[in-house]
Amino acid sequence: MATQTQVTTSRLKALGAAADINQNANLAKFTEPSADDEYDNAVQLIESKLDKMAAVDALFTVNLGSNHPGLLVDARNSGRATMSQITDRQQCDLESCSADLYVRPHMIQRFVDGVMDARYALNWGHIFAIGATRVAIKFVDVLTSFEAIHPKLDPSIIDKLPRPTEDVGQVKADLSKWGYGFVKNALSPEELQKLQKRLKDQARGEAEAGVGFFDGGETMPNQRLWCLHNKGQEFIDLLDHNKVLKQFLPPHLGDDAILFSYTANIARPGNSPMYLHTDQLTIQPPIRNINFGLNFMFFLTDITAENGGTLVMPGSHTGNFAPDDPYDVSDCVAAEGPAGTCMVFESRLWHATGPNRTPGSERPVIIVFFMRPFIRPQENFFFSLRPGLEENLSDRVKGFLGYRSTGSIGGVEGKTKDGTFVKKLENPVGILGGESVPLN
Repeated sequence: MATQTQVTTSRLKALGAAADINQNANLAKFTEPSADDEYDNAVQLIESKLDKMAAVDALFTVNLGSNHPGLLVDARNSGRATMSQITDRQQCDLESCSADLYVRPHMIQRFVDGVMDARYALNWGHIFAIGATRVAIKFVDVLTSFEAIHPKLDPSIIDKLPRPTEDVGQVKADLSKWGYGFVKNALSPEELQKLQKRLKDQARGEAEAGVGFFDGGETMPNQRLWCLHNKGQEFIDLLDHNKVLKQFLPPHLGDDAILFSYTANIARPGNSPMYLHTDQLTIQPPIRNINFGLNFMFFLTDITAENGGTLVMPGSHTGNFAPDDPYDVSDCVAAEGPAGTCMVFESRLWHATGPNRTPGSERPVIIVFFMRPFIRPQENFFFSLRPGLEENLSDRVKGFLGYRSTGSIGGVEGKTKDGTFVKKLENPVGILGGESVPLN
């Protein structure tokens, strides 16, 4: 027989699917009891922010644990919001609520301390919403005092937005102004053909072997492929020799940039738009005045708005910009270009995988994402590198994978001379000079 926690968790999952499209949330934790002191502190902190809660512009509940009353917050008026405990759900105006929010009370303190952004919190399950996800975002924004500006799309700029061009100077100007640009013919016809075939074969092989990775909504039609450097010389050659990487990486990230991730994304019909995010969203608290990374997306087919072109919020890479609702893509435009194009975009740009609405089509892209050398990469390359591959890699590629030390970063056993290449030690220095004392 299912427990009450299991039943409640199932309800949260069913009703709040939009807030957990990637199933990152541990929903059971929201149904657990909470400590009295943490609950009381959370209530006081929320109450201290009621004078700014009008930014949420909604009637909503906040649930802080199964053993304490929920809170009903009315922020529908321009003045100070009101808050009351829900002692009897039948007597509360719950039918008019825009959202039911679930959060552990200790997280309220963290939000007020400003250590975590609302969009990161929602995507990674630190707050959960049944109903309007925008309410969760603006509620946390008020707590953090992060006065985010929603990047509203101005129709008058549509004709001025970046277009594919071979003029590298123009692409760099577009990157600076809009946060993205397109290099036309970034792949030669021969490179394009080789990459198309290798990726198609690899995707089919992983699916047939039962090791494929699928996402993109409830039916999970999209396929992602990880660690492309393991999956064919064609992908290593792209890292080693592509002219666009050489033209854009050093000026933007220096000579020691490391590979954060090396993936492919095949968007297929029936997928849901990805949540809007930046590629430095994992840097918490958010830092908006520095771009830490640069992304290169190679189009392996003609990309259009209809077959899943990446959705972007133009110009959202500078300033205090952040979407009010990361699941609302109405203020986005689709990145479009012919096969062989490379979309270059920086890590602060708000963007998302677009919906593929073309029956029977696939939208394959290769995504090469670099970060500054002091940022921890998404992929632990030392563990995921295919055995025997290291010996055949060029210094350039090994540098991208983190084998090159930079300053005092990336050394082995204290040896961190700048620019040297490291390798796993066969005999690391262990316990010497007597026996170690076991820790009880």
